Amino acid sequence: MARFRMYPTSEQAGVMLGHCAHARYVWNLAVEQHTHWRKGRRAAPGFAEQCRQLTEARRENAWLGAGNADVQQQALKDFTTAKNARFTSGFGEPTWRRKHVHEGFRVIGTDRIGEFEADGLPKLNAKTGKQIMGRSVVVRQLNRRWAQVKVPGCGWVRFRLTRPELPKAKTFRVTLRNSRWHIAFA
Repeated sequence: MARFRMYPTSEQAGVMLGHCAHARYVWNLAVEQHTHWRKGRRAAPGFAEQCRQLTEARRENAWLGAGNADVQQQALKDFTTAKNARFTSGFGEPTWRRKHVHEGFRVIGTDRIGEFEADGLPKLNAKTGKQIMGRSVVVRQLNRRWAQVKVPGCGWVRFRLTRPELPKAKTFRVTLRNSRWHIAFA
């Protein structure tokens, strides 16, 4: 995983802080739903049900509705992944995220690119016979030391290239630590 330092403008930093707040809020709602589960009760909602609930909450709550839906759904997806890996990861149950401590959000790529097998042949869908299209993050290089990544709601955000090649990834995670923004490509 490649991690780089980001240099957003003040407007972009404000939007990204909003993304962090929305992602943290959705994560904490998911934690709350799962902590109220007790033996003998109906199961806590899964990812699909939580996405339906998120859609309803976005309609009713103007603050949540103003945020990016992809960022909020990725927070639910991350929670589901953490919940499913609680025994194998060594981290245990997912816990609450706190303001100024757990500031970050994940974004999936917006570009659609064809996927290929190891031998170079295109991956085909078994039902339709069409090529499978995967996601890719939109990154463009400005010069030898600087590049830009497209963050939803922010536009192009600059980051410092510390490796010779441009990162290729399907997702990226933006974090704020010690008043510094970082981006990690997965």
